[in-house]
Amino acid sequence: MTIEELQVILTRNPSEVVKGLQVTSFPNLPKWSDMIKQYDPMKHKIWDTTTYPEKKNENDVDDFKRTAFGLQKLAVGRLAQMMFAFPVQRIYNYDTESQSQQRAVDILEEVYRTRNFIDSENVERAKALNASCEMATVWWVYEREDFVEGEVLKEKLTHKTYSPFTDHKLYPITDDNGEMLVLSIHQVNADNSETQTVYIAQPTPEVRVFKKTDDWAEILEKRQTLEFFPVVYSNIKETVWNGDEGTNLVEQLEEMESFEGMYIKRNATPTFVIDYGDIVGGIQSSNVEKSDDARRFIRVGKGGSVNDVTWAGATEAIEKRFKRIRNAFFEQVQIPDISFANLLNSNTSADNKELVFTDAKAKAEDLGGEWERLFFQEIEIVKNFLKIMVPSIANDLDQISVRSQVRPYSVKTKKELAEYIATGGDAMSLKTKVSILGEVDDVNHEVDTIQAENNTQSNQLL
Repeated sequence: MTIEELQVILTRNPSEVVKGLQVTSFPNLPKWSDMIKQYDPMKHKIWDTTTYPEKKNENDVDDFKRTAFGLQKLAVGRLAQMMFAFPVQRIYNYDTESQSQQRAVDILEEVYRTRNFIDSENVERAKALNASCEMATVWWVYEREDFVEGEVLKEKLTHKTYSPFTDHKLYPITDDNGEMLVLSIHQVNADNSETQTVYIAQPTPEVRVFKKTDDWAEILEKRQTLEFFPVVYSNIKETVWNGDEGTNLVEQLEEMESFEGMYIKRNATPTFVIDYGDIVGGIQSSNVEKSDDARRFIRVGKGGSVNDVTWAGATEAIEKRFKRIRNAFFEQVQIPDISFANLLNSNTSADNKELVFTDAKAKAEDLGGEWERLFFQEIEIVKNFLKIMVPSIANDLDQISVRSQVRPYSVKTKKELAEYIATGGDAMSLKTKVSILGEVDDVNHEVDTIQAENNTQSNQLL
């Protein structure tokens, strides 16, 4: 869509505006209405009585042991934790000799990281993106006095994330250069009315809110001209469990476990053989067995016998196939199966366990590139808000550049990292060592502080 086409749409009546903006520049993304059936284990195919009819017992109760596995949900959570269990490292570039720029960095960190809980928010945003394939975060300020790094602020900065994962429909529209033109956020309210909030990036940033009861109408008092576009948006082409490919494996596991559960229940009850000898009077007593009997009796005549003809290797074969398919799922989605049972049974060292995470780290780093682009845009938004909230640091914020680096989860302890850094010796610069250790966000400032302390100690020895 071009700016001119957008302007034409915005001049129409509310119903036509909403309809014209309910389009997306990314039409090939998976639909959440389809993906939620894979993500939510209670919506899996194993619960469909058309595909898996009821197996009624003698009491007319469904005896099919339907067992669902939430492996897709597990993959979503684990990859989010893999990417953001270690907080994002922000590498600041500024004049470390300037106290005003250092103060601007401190205020930026206090507002962005501490007051907005961005580290924990990243985990939740990653879950939304990993599951529903798109998400957007909107930033704004509201009137409330706040105190930050010695500054009394009249407004407070906050944010909210929207995605199909949170029952919001997103309609991102970009121009021919891939720049965001407009983002619409649609939701159904508790009273069944509908709301669509439209953030317009060009030509003049603004926000408009439309509401539908009988028909769409704009809430004019909520129309607002904006200083800048306060929205970041991101998407991925496929869910982290590889969509239908991963779900196909999960469905096989569920089917196996469900049928096996029914088989075990019907055959695990102790069965006894009783020999009553010759049948007296030609009449043999009989007993109708039920699948829910506490115990069962098989009555035979003299010389009769009952033999177990069950395939002895059935249980072993099922267990092996179950493990093969489960392993195939985790290999396919590039996430290690780090369940408690697997970790407890593993006697490998931390270095060897680190190898287990190699594939998952590669996937995290692959997705991390998109996240780093999002963080760059987001920090620019936060900086723009801070220029208005704290005018005294506006010029300093312009001098600061920030690069955000996603740090995938590592099994290595801090002690092992410290030993690794010490082993590196002169092969690594002090800046690299501080960066690898990951204890501080402002690497440059930490390097200057260390060097200053070393110089002070050297002077004391002279």
